[in-house]
Amino acid sequence: MLFISPHDISQYLAEHWLEVCGMLLSIAGVWFTALEKIINWPINIIASVIYVYIFYTSGIYLDTGISVFYIVFGFYGWYEWKYGGNNKQHLDVSKTSVKTSLILIAIGVVATITFAQILIRYTNSTIPYLDSVTTVLSLIATWMAARKHIENWLVWILADSIYVGEYIIKDLYLTAVLYFIFTVMAIWGYIEWRKQLRILTA
Repeated sequence: MLFISPHDISQYLAEHWLEVCGMLLSIAGVWFTALEKIINWPINIIASVIYVYIFYTSGIYLDTGISVFYIVFGFYGWYEWKYGGNNKQHLDVSKTSVKTSLILIAIGVVATITFAQILIRYTNSTIPYLDSVTTVLSLIATWMAARKHIENWLVWILADSIYVGEYIIKDLYLTAVLYFIFTVMAIWGYIEWRKQLRILTA
């Protein structure tokens, strides 16, 4: 029977302390995003810096790149939430238009195929298509979150669910647990933003 002792857990956490920090900061970032608190952006920026190192050393190259984009998007989202509304005011939750949705889907398909081919040709990635689709979904969801499109949570639910399997394959079990938590939190975030949207459209 498999038994994991408290000592084994404490030893694992001590050896992976940086991953623990990234995990806790990431959870806090999603929590504050769901509550529409602008502090989520600086928290997410710090978490992304940590994951740039973690993913690069684990050989997950597109996730390394996406963490760099998260840093850039973090500053973009920070600005948009504060000044992206009418007359440079607070940005409110909104729905994604059909036109924008179609454009994002088209970009997503092309980008996924392109990234996968780059990984196959130029890297030793063992999961090129899985890595590509999660990368593209995450980029799209982050942009949508920066613009406060409520559907960002639906994209996150899909992406985070796939990430759980990806990180199990890569033996990043703590990060797999993190993304399971993210999946649950994305469901909660969608419910919270839908409540806010109903208030705004009432």
